[in-house]
This record gives sequence, C-alpha cells and structure tokens, in this order.
Amino acid sequence: PSELRELKKIRSNQLDVLTETILTKVKGTSKDILVSFLEARGTIDQAIRRTRRFGYLGRCRAASFLGNLGVPQAREPLEKLLRDRKRDVRMIAARGLGQLGDPSSIPSLFKAIESKKRVVPFGTVLVALMRMGPAGKPLIRSGLSAKGELVRAASAEILGLLGAVEYTSDLIDHLEQDPSVDIQIRCARALGRIGSPRALAPLRNSLQKQMPRGLRMISCGALASIGGNEVIDEIAQLVNEEDTQLARASAHAASQMGPKGIQVLWRLIDTDSPGALIAREELARTAVKSSNVEEDIRGYDTWTHFL
Repeated sequence: PSELRELKKIRSNQLDVLTETILTKVKGTSKDILVSFLEARGTIDQAIRRTRRFGYLGRCRAASFLGNLGVPQAREPLEKLLRDRKRDVRMIAARGLGQLGDPSSIPSLFKAIESKKRVVPFGTVLVALMRMGPAGKPLIRSGLSAKGELVRAASAEILGLLGAVEYTSDLIDHLEQDPSVDIQIRCARALGRIGSPRALAPLRNSLQKQMPRGLRMISCGALASIGGNEVIDEIAQLVNEEDTQLARASAHAASQMGPKGIQVLWRLIDTDSPGALIAREELARTAVKSSNVEEDIRGYDTWTHFL
C-alpha cells in the first residue's frame, strides 16, 4: 500500500514514534499489514533486543511497544521483564501480557504478585488476568490452590468477574475452608457475581454472628445479588445488628432486592427496632437515586418522614 511506501522513507527513530502511536489505534487487517511491515523491517526484533537495554526508559518503551504489537514472540521477553529491577518496567510488562491475551502467561503473572523484592502491583496483575478472557479460566482457577495468599485472592476475584459458574464448587470450598479471611471474603464476592443458587446455603452460613464482620457484610451483598425471597428476612434481621457498618450494609443489600426488599425496609421504619433509623436512611438514599420519587417512597407525601 502507498502508506507503507511512505513509511519506508522515514528515519528509524521517527518510525518508532510513529508506529507506537499508530499501533494503539489500528485494528484488524490494517494492524496485520503494519505488523507484517514492522517484522520485515526488523523493528520487532529490535524491540525485543531493547528489553535488555541498561537504560530503564528504553526497556519501558520496548515493553509498551511489544504489548501494543500483540505478536506471539513478544510473550517471552515481556515475561522476563516481570522480574525487572524497575517497578515501572514490571508494570508495563504486565499490562503488555494482558494485551497479548495469551493464557500461558498466567503462571508468570501469578509469580509476579508473590515476589518479595520485585513485585508487580496486585491491581495491575488483576487487569492483565481479566484481559485473558474465558480462555484463561482453567489456569486462573489453579491459582485457588496456590500457597501464596495473593495468588488465591487474584484467582477468586477474576473467577467472579469472569462469571465462571463452572468453578462455583471450588469457590464454595474456599469460602468455607480457606484459612485466610480475606480469601473467604473474595470468594463470597465472587459467588455473588456468578449468581449460582448453589452458593445460597454457604453464603447464609457466612452470616452467622461468630463470623468476621467483613465476611458477613460481603456475604449479605452476595445473597442480595443472587436474590430469592428466602433470604430477604435473614438480610433484614441484620439491619438490627449493633454493628452499624454491618447494619447499613444489610439495609443497602435489602434495597437492591427489588420491591420485596424495599417493603421489608418500610416495615422496619415503623417499629422500635435498632435498625429503624438505618432503614429510613437507606430508603431516603434509594428515593434520591430514583427518577420517580413518589413511587419509591410508597405514598409518603413529604420528605419529613425520613427526618
């Protein structure tokens, strides 16, 4: 194409800047043509060599370029950069692996969040894992069995975000048996996102008074996400808890369960129970968010009822 003939006339350093800009914008056949041109010109091999440069800014640019390029041969050098001495390089390499979307990079990304000295931020790895898509689910699930708590945490979060219903049983097992409360909480949240009715019983067990507050709060929200009339009353009971954080989380969960959840809160505000005020607050917030205030406040003519 005429555009490629023009590219051939550009000096090397100018072309590098140009292709880095173009690569983030082109897709499909246009990108394939550009990648083929860069490969024939030796630009890809040059970028791989740059990942071994002494100057860390050069390694950053090379990692970014290879991630945007999306070619299979970029995977290995990017995985090596996950162990780079500079944090910025490690982060860009992790993002690049997410852009490649090759599930075989998942073990390397898991190792990157376990590293004691050259760690990659947890959130950066989560985004990269999420970009692997459904093809990465089996390897992500394997992280639930890892010794490292951060790997198990990442695995639970991503399985929930991917809606991995086929791994509901694995998440339930870790909700009930994992020694880390943080992992239990993440599994509860993941089960709420997945929405399988099989999770109702273990999530209800997690509401018990002896359970940690954080687990009870997240389990409450997860149950509200899954729905079902059978759990509305249990969630409503938690609105009367002495722990105001848990009570507010429960009231919010009830408000997300449709008309029946709203009705439960209305019944609470007309009682002398400890949760009456919290139920009022949640109903007021719900009414403010609604486009039809009259419908949400169920026949109450003024806002004074909430005061």
